Amino acid sequence: MSSSRTLTQDKESTPLLPLSKAAKDDGHASSLELTLNIITCGLGTGIFTLPWSTAGASCCTGIVIIAGVLVLNAWTISILVEAAESHQVFDVGSLLARVPGRLGQISQAGVNAVIWLGTFACLVSYMIVVADCSVPNLEPHLSVPGKKYLREQIVVLASALVLPLCALDQRRLAFTSSLALGAVLMIFVLLLSISATETANGENPKICIAGLARGSVAMMAAMMQTVVIQMCILPMYGEMRDRSPGAFKQVLTVSFGVLFLICASFSILGYYAFGDVVRSNVLVNLPMTCSGNIGRACAVVSVLAVYPIMLKPMTAAAEAQGLPDSATRWFIVSAVMMCACFCQDLGRINILNGSISMGVFVAFVPFVVGLYLMEARSKEQSWRAAMVALLVLGLISSALGLYLVDNYQEELQAACVWAAGERKTPHSL
Repeated sequence: MSSSRTLTQDKESTPLLPLSKAAKDDGHASSLELTLNIITCGLGTGIFTLPWSTAGASCCTGIVIIAGVLVLNAWTISILVEAAESHQVFDVGSLLARVPGRLGQISQAGVNAVIWLGTFACLVSYMIVVADCSVPNLEPHLSVPGKKYLREQIVVLASALVLPLCALDQRRLAFTSSLALGAVLMIFVLLLSISATETANGENPKICIAGLARGSVAMMAAMMQTVVIQMCILPMYGEMRDRSPGAFKQVLTVSFGVLFLICASFSILGYYAFGDVVRSNVLVNLPMTCSGNIGRACAVVSVLAVYPIMLKPMTAAAEAQGLPDSATRWFIVSAVMMCACFCQDLGRINILNGSISMGVFVAFVPFVVGLYLMEARSKEQSWRAAMVALLVLGLISSALGLYLVDNYQEELQAACVWAAGERKTPHSL
């Protein structure tokens, strides 16, 4: 055991097992590299839906929801990480297999299916963003025959580009994570520029600063789609250098702190830039100018960089069942490519996927793991009550998210207690 690991042993609530030789190798990811990867996981397509969902929740309510969702996810992630260290398994399905009796078998099979379906939908949404952003940039430069099946051709090309990246480990993916973070910051600067220009010209889009309506449910589901990364966390933790739950919690605290600043700023700024007519994919609202084209190109870079990180839990679940990793990657990328050629509604996909993920990974999985795989805590009455409350509230929220799939921004205008600006028309598309 390394000296740094020995020093942290006394600070851990979960006993640390000796690291294998492989776990000591330099090929494992550092805390900084994992921090970048976790931040990148939260910069997928969900962030592009946040301005639209904020238009149905109001600015103040949206910020509260963003903070609450991040805190809840950080807590449930810490439960999974402690259990993973105790049982030395580093994917959610294998962890649930340690639950005694038929509950473990059923939970493993069910959660692995949800991991595949949910992550698959997430990957499809990435390709939707790639197509949404690329078509406006390329279409004006093509002849009429060249425009036919342009969207499908873009999806095929993007799939071919991302396939080699899916073979990289967490350490090497830190580089693509840096690209994704830089690309999102570029989009943020573009939105800031649009907002500043409108303010200087005396144009004030209509927004609701404080209010409460049914759109808050869509806001919560969209934020869950952004930061429900429990299925990715355990493979990341398994590749962490000098691994320990305490060290990973520090990584998580920094990562989620940065994600709060990015998500809150992006949602408010995107809402302010386009008002209550903001689309479910804010990138569609960007003007057909040079800066707008640059913003869409940055979004393509961002989602293609996130794609291989989100693919990891699917390949981890398949590997646990004895399936070859390379063949699994080929199958997933090809299937996502075909589905993305037909699916185009980013907002609906994100809300439905976020609602399902909330019920499974924020409610059910931590409930089962907290009660059956954390022996010391599961004997405490307060802990058991907290796990039951988490399950009940999580499932109710998930059901509401599946039912209320719109942002209901018109309802918010009637319920808004603090409004500003005037209604505006969308930018030319």
